[in-house]
Amino acid sequence: MTIFDTNKTLMICTMSKEFVSFFMQVCAFALGGFAAFLLGFKLVWPRVEAFLLRLKIMHRDVALEKDARQMQFAAYERLLVLAHRMEPMLVLARQHQEDLILPLFVSRAIQDIESEYQHNFAQQLYVSDEAWNAVTKLKVNTILLLRNVLDKQDGEVSVDQYVADVLGHVRSQEQNPYQATQKILKREING
Repeated sequence: MTIFDTNKTLMICTMSKEFVSFFMQVCAFALGGFAAFLLGFKLVWPRVEAFLLRLKIMHRDVALEKDARQMQFAAYERLLVLAHRMEPMLVLARQHQEDLILPLFVSRAIQDIESEYQHNFAQQLYVSDEAWNAVTKLKVNTILLLRNVLDKQDGEVSVDQYVADVLGHVRSQEQNPYQATQKILKREING
């Protein structure tokens, strides 16, 4: 073996040692950097996670509020329709049939009002107490009106005469209770 070969071997060994040393330093820096990243991630992640959770809750609350508002609008809309459908002219027109005796006619009209009211009973969850009480009072007063006019009839009165008497009573009132109830509902939904 010549000096040249020995120098070459020595140089290769030195370069190998330098390469291994360089590679070990790179690995140490990479490992240190990775450890620093993990430590930083471990320290920062709970804050990031809490922020994301608050953001998610905020979006959920906005969506729930939007859904609740839509349900409230729908409830007021249904109660407006109910107040309209309870008007004696409409109730009596829906129940009018040829050859129907007056007590049965009135009974069906009252049953129609009760049915409409029961169908919309759950709407009270989404409206104010004032609005629900106005609708309930309207229902009770409409049924009382139908019964009172029936009780005041003398002898054999036709269904047509009964209808005329009921409508005449509604027209004689200073303020139309059906329109007044609808105004309460509209005021609340718009206010």
